[in-house]
Formats: sequence, structure tokens, C-alpha cells
Amino acid sequence: MSRGFDSHFGPPSQPISVAEFLQEANSALLSGSLTNASWEQLTPEYDNAAEAEISGSISELKSSLEQVWDNPVLSAHVLRQHESTVAAVRGQADAPAPKGRKRKRYVAPEGSESAPEVLQLQEKLDAVNLKCWGLTVESALCMRAAKNSDYNALDAPKKTGTGVLRTINHGDVGATRNSTPDSLRSPSPNATSYLNAVISLTVYNRITYLPSCLTRSSQHAVLSTQTLDDLLRVIPCASSNMPIEHLDAEGDISGYNLPDQTGEHSGSLFCIEGLVYGDRSENTDYAEKLIAHFQKLPEGKRPKITKASTSASETAFSALTLRIHQPYWILHQGNCEHFFVIDQIRHGLFHFNSITTLNVICRLAHPSDPPSGYPLMLHLTPTLQDLCRACGKVPAVHSIVGDMRLGESPCLLCAPCWRTMGPPKNDEDVMVVPLVIHP
Repeated sequence: MSRGFDSHFGPPSQPISVAEFLQEANSALLSGSLTNASWEQLTPEYDNAAEAEISGSISELKSSLEQVWDNPVLSAHVLRQHESTVAAVRGQADAPAPKGRKRKRYVAPEGSESAPEVLQLQEKLDAVNLKCWGLTVESALCMRAAKNSDYNALDAPKKTGTGVLRTINHGDVGATRNSTPDSLRSPSPNATSYLNAVISLTVYNRITYLPSCLTRSSQHAVLSTQTLDDLLRVIPCASSNMPIEHLDAEGDISGYNLPDQTGEHSGSLFCIEGLVYGDRSENTDYAEKLIAHFQKLPEGKRPKITKASTSASETAFSALTLRIHQPYWILHQGNCEHFFVIDQIRHGLFHFNSITTLNVICRLAHPSDPPSGYPLMLHLTPTLQDLCRACGKVPAVHSIVGDMRLGESPCLLCAPCWRTMGPPKNDEDVMVVPLVIHP
């Protein structure tokens, strides 16, 4: 059931044109309609007080959270309270015990629960009027242990491309009142060159032992000016790093070399909203191959797709019509499949007076965004690698085939252990195969 939930997307939104979003935003900037009219009716004193209250509330909340988590006694108390609440909910719902290793129980040291700082924190928590976040019996249906795809191998956004974000300087922003918050000001007409739509998307892969289910691989932020091929080049994929075989005169494998990491793909395609964007390589286009394959199916089972007029390297995201929560298919490197979903909603620098679907899929550039390096990698699922069979401590980088000293063939070893083994006596019967380099 958990895998089924993770592989379920939707319901999808209505088709959204990125070009129309940019056009509407450009028109709104020129006309000044992004200014909230209600702010014009307030006095400057009230404006300053409201802005100070908003800024103070966020900083106060952040400070209070940091004070709790930086204090071992308080953070331990909060964790114990959460564990006991979860256990109570599971007991009331008669939910099955989670599989795998049992969670560690937090045992309170003697006297810690009666500490003055703990009692003071609990009084503050009990005084909170917000009750909608409390765990009910129905919450047990959505509880599960953390999976590998929930963790992020990155501690900060990673720059993976050369895209540059055009932003607006605060000096170019004109407002009818200096007290109007930055997020509600209208820029001057000569400041429209900053318009870039930032689109957040998540890439999913098929699970090897459950091909009908998907798991999250990575998350990226791309610019509307970048192409589909720019996205494909930065998607972490083991098939793009497979060692290259070397054949001898008789056609047998004589060795392996690692790829040059140039990002080139031997054929690829994107299937988006019924259009197939191929690579237009010197050989047969991948899009033509796919359509020719579908023509062999019975007419009632043929997917309704057509070849796009442009290739993936010529198609920018600004030329696409997309839907949020709708999986789109990627095929490359022969038979390697990925799916990407437009799914993240983030706040922008300027707001429309009414919430529309256009500012859901994209947002305008914000001064806090990195100025360059797009596409950005926002999330990367940690890779589970095989450990060295000799030391059992570090990931293996070599697969040794035909070495009698190791007791098994192939045998996975790390680089230091293989160097320690020394050269084999009969080099002709031993082959060293480099393992796939994971991002």
C-alpha cells in the first residue's frame, strides 16, 4: 500500500501554457496590476506596523524552534512526546506493527521530566490554540517508516548547468508608497527583462523488483528558457555511466573503460501531452522508432501520440503546455525509463490579485534564488551501493572476474583492497570491470 501511494499522482491540473504565464506576468508588470489595492488605503504608520509584525512573527517562530532543538533536554522531551502520541494512535487504530528494525525507545532520564525548563515548554505547547495538527485515529493509515527516497544526499542546492537567472534589482522597483511590502510592489516598466519562470519538477524511476511502482530519484529547478535536453543531461542515471566494453579481433570482451562524462546520450525522447520530442540524431530518430513500434499494435491499443515539430534540444520549457501532478515519460540509453512530474508550488516575488493556475506551476524570479547554475538539483536520493567484500566498510568500485585468490567470481572490491591484493599471477585470466559511477 505504501508503494502504491508513492506511485499515485494526480488528479492533474488543467493544461497550463508556460508562455501564457510569462505573457500574463509581463502584462501585469507593465500595467502595475500586481500592486495590492488594499495597501493604498492604509496609513504609512499602519503599513510600517504591519510589516514589522509580519517580519517579527517569522523571526520569533524561527528563534523559538531553534532554542528547543538546540537544547538536548527540550528536544528529547519533544521526541518522547511524539513517540508516545504515535504509539497511542496505533494502539487505538489497531494498526499492524511496522516491519523491519524496531524503533529505539526514548527513555527519559530520572528527574528530566520535572525540570523547570521542560515544564515551562510543556505549558507553552498546551497553551497553543491550533488543534488541527493533532494526530487522530485515522492518521494511522498514513503513517509509515522513513524510506531511502525520503532522505536528501544534498545539504544545499547543487548547480548542475549553466543557465543564468535574470532577476530584477530592488532599485528598479517603483512603488506608490515606500511602506508597501516588497512582495506587493509594482516594478517600473523598464524592469521587465527579469522575467524567468522557474519550474520545479521531480524525477521518478521504476523500482527494479517492483516495475509497476515508482520511487523518487531527484528533484530539479529549471528555467523556462532551458530545453528538455538541458534537463536530460543533469538527471542522475546509472545507465549514462555504464562502462564501455572493448572487443578484441574475435569479438570477445577484452576490457572496459569508463565513459567520458560528457553528458551525451545515445538516443532519447520525451513524451509530453501527446507529443513525442526526439533527438533527431544522424540515425533514425527515437521518436520515429517509437511511433513505428506503436503502429504494430492493434488499432484500439495504439496510444494517441504524434511526433513534435521540434526536437528535445530545440524545445524550451516556455514552448510547452504542462499539467501539474501529471507524469511525463523519458526514454534514453536504449531502454532506460524515467518519469518527471511538475509538482512543487513555491512563492514568488510578485503576486496576482487572484489565485490562478498559472502561478501554481511556475513562479517569477525571487532575489533569494541562485543567480546561475540552472538546472539546480534540489533533492538527490542517496544511492545504496554494494560494500567491498574484503573490508565490508566502503563501497566497492571494482568487480574482479577470474581471480582464484578471492574465492568467488565476480568479487566486488574497493580500490585500497584491490591494491593491497597486488597483481595476480595470471593476468590473462583476470578481468577488472569498473562498477557504475553513481552521482
